[in-house]
Amino acid sequence: MLALKFDFRDLFRAPRLAFALQRLWIQVAGLFVGYAAYLLLTYLSYFISGFELAMTWKRYGLVICPFSSGELLPWYGWVVYAAAVLLLVVSFLIANTAVSRATYMLAKGNHFYTWREAYRFSFRKMLSVILTPISLLVLIGLLVLGGLVIGLLGRIPYLGPLGISFFTIFWFIAALFLLFFVIILFVSLLMAPSIIATTDEDAFEAIFQTFSLVWAQPWRLVLYQLLTIALSLTGFFVFAAFVKQALMLMNSIFASFMGVDFINLMHNGLATLQGWLIWGQSTLESAFGEYSHYIYFSNSFLTLPDLSLVVKISSFFYTFSLLFIGLWVLSYLFSTYTVGNTLAFMVLKNIKDEENLLERKDKEEVEEAEEEEELTEEEEADSAERDQ
Repeated sequence: MLALKFDFRDLFRAPRLAFALQRLWIQVAGLFVGYAAYLLLTYLSYFISGFELAMTWKRYGLVICPFSSGELLPWYGWVVYAAAVLLLVVSFLIANTAVSRATYMLAKGNHFYTWREAYRFSFRKMLSVILTPISLLVLIGLLVLGGLVIGLLGRIPYLGPLGISFFTIFWFIAALFLLFFVIILFVSLLMAPSIIATTDEDAFEAIFQTFSLVWAQPWRLVLYQLLTIALSLTGFFVFAAFVKQALMLMNSIFASFMGVDFINLMHNGLATLQGWLIWGQSTLESAFGEYSHYIYFSNSFLTLPDLSLVVKISSFFYTFSLLFIGLWVLSYLFSTYTVGNTLAFMVLKNIKDEENLLERKDKEEVEEAEEEEELTEEEEADSAERDQ
């Protein structure tokens, strides 16, 4: 069992706990499936909106978002794009729940908990994870709808303006509740996977715990979130910097021994990669500023003409290999954040409720213990029958 101090110091364990093949693979799988669905539906939204796929791909590559690009889509294009975002969010929540569950079981001392078991738990709790923000969104929608109805009633001559002004205090309190629910919705998107993974409860418990965290521990929640984000970005930067240096070392070695062929396929591969991720480069530069060149190839690479077919094919394999490596690096960012949230919730739960979640047996563990007991009894009965 992991020995927690139940304060902010526990969060510094997140980068180390996240840097494990199991947690990274869980995050890689969820990120790949979710973003692949997002990419396909986003390009479909552009296609049905009248954009040429070849030109759209040449312009945006693998990083495409109509909000950042300023493209105006018709309503049906926005509907398809909304479905793309929804699938991405759902996939992200499922993967985060699985990562959080794997971290929780590791903290309890279960070193044999597999990524399959983590995803099995996550899919079993998928409805609860999704219903948590949806339920809060429905409450917010009802409050907004109530405000619209009151606003329409306020248009009644004479009585409307008088009624609105007379009950101003009540409308102000309702607006405060609305703002509070919006904050709760935002926190639930961040914390619901960790809450459900560590308590093995349903959406109602996740909503209750979210309210409890925001109301009872607001400053710790904010500070823990800021610390978790800082640790995630720092871990990501260090990991990405090491990966870049390793790639540069590999390129130098192969260029020395293979010569022109490897240099050509490397240049072509990097040029292709930069073309596909051109919009992602600005995100890195805005996050890390002048230090961003430490974690990606900032030099401009051009596709070389008149290359042999073997070199061209090899350059594409090189590009996809770099993409695969980059996916693992990016997954470490999200995995560290999820692990940090898992540790943060266990700490906050102990502070506000004086309960150590590592000492409790949840439903999954009880069911497994009962199954093992039944299996042992059956084996003993079979052994007794054979002895007779």
